[in-house]
Amino acid sequence: MVKPYKLFLVLLILIGLLSLPCYFVTNGGYKFAGFTVKFPTLPELFDISEDTIVSSYSLDPELARLDFLIDSISYNLSFFEVDSFLPKNYSTPVAEVDSILVPAEAEDVEMSLTSEVLKNRHIPIEYPDSSLAALEPFFFALKSNLPAKQLVRVLHFGDSQIEGDRITSFLRARLQKRFGGRGVGLLHAVPHSYQPGSIRQTNSSNWEKILVSDMGKGGVGNRFGVLGGYSAFTSKRLFSKGGFGEAWVKFQRIGPRGSTARNFTQCRIFYGHNVEPFLVSLSYNGKTADAEMVAPTKRVSSNTWSVPTSQNVFTIDIKGDESPMVYGISLESKTGVIVDNIPLRGSSGTDFTRSDDATLKQFMQLLNVRLIILQFGVNLVPHIVDSYKFYENQLYNQIIALKRANPKAAVVLIGVSDMSRKEGAAFVSYPNISKIRDAQRNAAMRAGAAFWDCFRAMGGENSMPAWVFANPPLASKDFVHFSLRGSKLIAEMFYSSLMAEYDRFLASKMQSSQLSQNEAENLEFETNEN
Repeated sequence: MVKPYKLFLVLLILIGLLSLPCYFVTNGGYKFAGFTVKFPTLPELFDISEDTIVSSYSLDPELARLDFLIDSISYNLSFFEVDSFLPKNYSTPVAEVDSILVPAEAEDVEMSLTSEVLKNRHIPIEYPDSSLAALEPFFFALKSNLPAKQLVRVLHFGDSQIEGDRITSFLRARLQKRFGGRGVGLLHAVPHSYQPGSIRQTNSSNWEKILVSDMGKGGVGNRFGVLGGYSAFTSKRLFSKGGFGEAWVKFQRIGPRGSTARNFTQCRIFYGHNVEPFLVSLSYNGKTADAEMVAPTKRVSSNTWSVPTSQNVFTIDIKGDESPMVYGISLESKTGVIVDNIPLRGSSGTDFTRSDDATLKQFMQLLNVRLIILQFGVNLVPHIVDSYKFYENQLYNQIIALKRANPKAAVVLIGVSDMSRKEGAAFVSYPNISKIRDAQRNAAMRAGAAFWDCFRAMGGENSMPAWVFANPPLASKDFVHFSLRGSKLIAEMFYSSLMAEYDRFLASKMQSSQLSQNEAENLEFETNEN
C-alpha cells in the first residue's frame, strides 16, 4: 500500500514538471518549425485574480491629477452627461485639490490648477515646418471673430471612438466657453443610436439614411455631403388621405440649463438635389411657426429659422411628391464657434474621396468651416501588416481632397489611441500601434496638416489598461473605446495643446504689430531729423 506522503510527493513532482514550461514560456508558447506549442503562463495556471492584475497598472501621476480635476472643469462648463461605461452605483464625486473644494471656487482658480498640471502633460501639436501656417486659417477666424461677428465652424470627423458626441462635446463646451457659440451643430435627420447629451431626437418611421460607410449602398451620384451621408423619406404615406409624402423630425432640449450645447437660438436644414418642390415647416406649441415652399434645385441649399430658447420641443415637417436629399439639421447660434460631431463607424478615415467633390464644396461654403479634425485609426489596428505606407498614402489623399473642397480650412489629424489585447495574464498594446501612428503623422506632414499624438497623450505603449482599470474607469473593458470621463480627459489635453498654439499665434501677431509700429515711429523720427 502506497503511503499518503509518497503519493503527495509524486503529485508535487508532477505538478512541478508540468509547471516548468509555464515558467519559461514567452508570448504564449514555443515555436518549432513554424508551429507554436501553447502553454499557459504561471499567472494563468494558478489563476491570479483580476485585482492582482489591476494593481499592476496605474495612471501617470500628472495624468491622474488632471483626471481628478475633470469634475471641477465639468462643473464650470455646466457639462454633466450620463456615461454608459460607468457602473450604475457610481456617483460623481466633488473634486478636491489641496483641501480646496474646486467647484465652490472661482473659475480662474480651476483654470490655473489645470494649466499647472498640463505643463507636465503638454503634448505639442506638430507641424510640417516650424511655423503655425497649418492652423493659421482657424486661428485668424477665431481672432477676427472676437467679439463674435460670425459663425466659425469646426468639423470633428472620427470613428466609433467619438460616437455619441464623446470627445467632441467636451471640446465644444471648452471652445464655446472661450469664444462664444451655442448648440450641438449638425445632426442627421435619422439619429444615431448614441445621441448628444443635450438633445433628444425622434423621427417618423419612413426615413432612410444613406451613408458613405455602407459599402453596399451607393448614394445617388455619391452626393454624401459633410456628414458622410444624407436622409430621404420613402414613398410610404404617413396618412391615407392626400397625395403628398410626409416625414418629420422632432427635437427636445435636455441636460443642464447652463449648458451651451442646449441653448441654441436657430435651426438650419440643409437639403439638395430635389427634382420636385417640397414644403418644409417648423412648428412648436402645436402651431406652425414658419413654412416655405422650396423649388427644385441641383445643389446644396439651406433654410434657417429662429428657435426661441424658451421652446424646449419643436418639429420639422417635410411634405412633397419626392423627398429631397436632407443632408443635415444644425442646431446652432448666429455667431461664435460651432463644433460638429461626425462619427463614421467602422471607418479608417479613407472615405472622403468617395464623395462628390462639388457637393462637399458647396456644403463647406454654406457652413464657413475653418477647422477640420480627423480622428481615426482604431479600425485598422487589428489588421497587422509589416508596412502601413499604403495607409499613409490613403490618408494623404483624404486630406488633399478635404483641402480641395475647402482651401480656407485648417486640418489637424489626431493620431490613433492605444489599444490592448490579452497575452497570457497581461494586457499589452497591439504591436502595430506605433507604425499606424507614424503613418498618420507622415500623411499629415506631407499634406500640410497639423498632427496631435493621442497615443503619447495617453501614456504611450501599454497605457490603455491603466485607463480601463482607473477608478472611475477612463476606458471600457473592450480596451478600445474611451468612457465619457476618458473622452473628457483626451478632449481637455487636446484643447490645451490647441489653445497653447493659439496663444502663441496671438503673441506672434502682437509682436509683429509692435515691430511694425516701432518701424513706423523710427521712420517718422528719421524723417523729422532730415
